[in-house]
Amino acid sequence: MRQQGWAIGAIAALSLLGVAQADAQAPAPEQLTERVNEERPEEDVTSWAVSAGAVINTGNTQSWMLNAGTNFRIVRGHHSFGAEWTFNYGRANLPSDDRDAYVDTVRNSNSRLRYDFYLTKLDALFLAAAHRWDTFAGLDTRLQIQAGYLRNFFKESNHRSWAELGYDMTYDNFDPEAIQDPDTAMDPSCDPAQGAPMNIADRPAQCQADTTQIVHAARVYLGYDNAINENVHFLTGLEALLNLQQVEDLRLNFDAALRSTIVDSLQVELKFKLLFDNVPALQGDGTSREKLDTNTTISLIYTLL
Repeated sequence: MRQQGWAIGAIAALSLLGVAQADAQAPAPEQLTERVNEERPEEDVTSWAVSAGAVINTGNTQSWMLNAGTNFRIVRGHHSFGAEWTFNYGRANLPSDDRDAYVDTVRNSNSRLRYDFYLTKLDALFLAAAHRWDTFAGLDTRLQIQAGYLRNFFKESNHRSWAELGYDMTYDNFDPEAIQDPDTAMDPSCDPAQGAPMNIADRPAQCQADTTQIVHAARVYLGYDNAINENVHFLTGLEALLNLQQVEDLRLNFDAALRSTIVDSLQVELKFKLLFDNVPALQGDGTSREKLDTNTTISLIYTLL
């Protein structure tokens, strides 16, 4: 009887050990995949696209404009990196006795680098740097550094709405050929007619305005992205920059783009961009430039990756 009891106890112990070992075994591959996906707030993405477009007028209106750009994005788990660049250049034959007197009418470049660290599927921290060159707006160089927090209101496979809140530091280097201090505009020693150099940058120091400034601003951004169907995509966003040192210096940037697939990786895009600066750069005569700039382009986009 003792031997039978010992045998029954041993069998029970082995059975319990077997159950414990079974429970301690690694989960099935499907379970591992689910766990990894839960820990990765973003699906892996690698995309790269290039775009180009042109507008040509002949006859009574003689002008042409070219635009080009590229957009790159890579996402790996919690990390996202993006880079984009656009360039616009155009010339026009203004009414004059010389019908071949073409002059530049559009000349600007915009680029941006951005890194996002996703805390969850809906939350992220970001750091970005941007560059703008637009001499017609009086900007020889505009550099921006931005940092902040992103929150997705909702994020689905084809539908997304989000907001960003953070800080923006802008360094402006104004075009020295275009800017002049209104206090010196009437100074005879600064007047080319009185012997001062035609080039503003070559005039005495007292005739030159400060061509640089640094602006610290609070930044708010609202974005909306909707893949209406497999062939049509709409994207829009509004950015507000409020100068923390000069409240009236408000900048608003708005853009909206509608893309339609032509075939496979080729799309056509209609894009509108609005730039509003309540305190724009000065002109050569000391007066302010226009506060509002808009740009509408039609481009072909080819997706490489």
